[in-house]
Amino acid sequence: MKRIVIISALTCAIAPTTFAAQLYFDARNDAMGGAGVASSDFVTAAFVNPALLGQGKTDYIGVILPAIPYSADGNARYAPTSFGVQTETSDAFLGALDNVKTAQDDYDNNTTPLTAAAYANALGEFDGQRMGVDAGTSFAIALPSKALSVAFFGNSYMTSIATAKVSQSDIDLANNQNLDDLDSKVNLAGVSVSDLGLALSMNWEADIATVSIGVSPKYQRIDTYSYDISLNDDGLREFEDGFLDGLDKQSHFNLDAGVAIDFYDTFRVAVSGRNMLNKNLEIETTAYKGINQADEKMLFTLAPLVTAGFALHHNYTTLTAEMDLNDAIGFESNSESRYARAGIEANLFDFLQLRAGVRHDLNDFRDDLYTLGFGISPMDLIHIDLAATISKNGAYSVYQDGEFNDGGLNTTNNTGDDATYGIDGFVLQISAKF
Repeated sequence: MKRIVIISALTCAIAPTTFAAQLYFDARNDAMGGAGVASSDFVTAAFVNPALLGQGKTDYIGVILPAIPYSADGNARYAPTSFGVQTETSDAFLGALDNVKTAQDDYDNNTTPLTAAAYANALGEFDGQRMGVDAGTSFAIALPSKALSVAFFGNSYMTSIATAKVSQSDIDLANNQNLDDLDSKVNLAGVSVSDLGLALSMNWEADIATVSIGVSPKYQRIDTYSYDISLNDDGLREFEDGFLDGLDKQSHFNLDAGVAIDFYDTFRVAVSGRNMLNKNLEIETTAYKGINQADEKMLFTLAPLVTAGFALHHNYTTLTAEMDLNDAIGFESNSESRYARAGIEANLFDFLQLRAGVRHDLNDFRDDLYTLGFGISPMDLIHIDLAATISKNGAYSVYQDGEFNDGGLNTTNNTGDDATYGIDGFVLQISAKF
């Protein structure tokens, strides 16, 4: 019998998603709870608040490259140096999947009316379950100065929904003890947004403060897709052959803007607005419900997101906090969230940075997300930053029974208050400043 376990690889490795899209990945900010409106470094300021381009170091050049080329056996290869992955695993999805796998093993080993009924019931409960993952990469070339700061940047991120769609015929055949191949599928419906822009920032000096404003006009390419993947072994090949055909490409211009006020080079307040021009996207999909439902159109809204924050910054310590002033809108079929974020960074002699933070959903739709990370910056020239995010029912459990375990499909027994905290995302970024 074809193994339904293939779905775990599809949803965790292929389906780039989450229910509320992460607009950018930056290892330093992500390690500090995702906060960066008032505390971002100049080399990543274009992604979150262009006003910060000229605050901090001046007469520097900052570079982020998404990959570094190298040669292997005479062939060109690329080592990724700026990327992030953030999953939003669902305990209901993974628990239902685990039940299907257990029932399927029992059915294969001993096909009886009892194991057949359990298998059919598990398939029915799996129908319509969802999970998701965000993925993204970026590059930037930043030239800050006291007068006019400039950055050329590119940013690409993906968000989608993976929905289990169980065929009624599979359930009927299981009940009749005659199920072999699976007709059931997983639907991937999502959006990929790629930005290419020029960030500009100007400073005004006052007695007690430096005022900065910044704008980032940018060209956006938006790809929407919806594709059904068979749970049988040929599903991966079908996905590879047909995925590009499922893309609908659009493009338009958008704008980010921000303002920051730095008092005595120690305390900073800032506000940023991203994607200030609203864009609604329709995706024809079956992802709303299971395979037994009619096709529908899913609406994804790329809407303005306004965030205000503050930062206390020193050569050795940074404290920052921020709050979204409006709800983050993504897929209309999911609850909208509005986040508060906070983080801390300890800088040890400009060589090692230790970071931690938290993200809280003010609308209480999503669990708190905890973050941690570190940076290494030899000679303050090459900066290597890594971040990890931790939440209940993360993709990998952090610590269980005295050892590190793969949480993956075992979360069915660890839900609610008893859920295991696990790593559900990571970000790597390598930059240079000279």
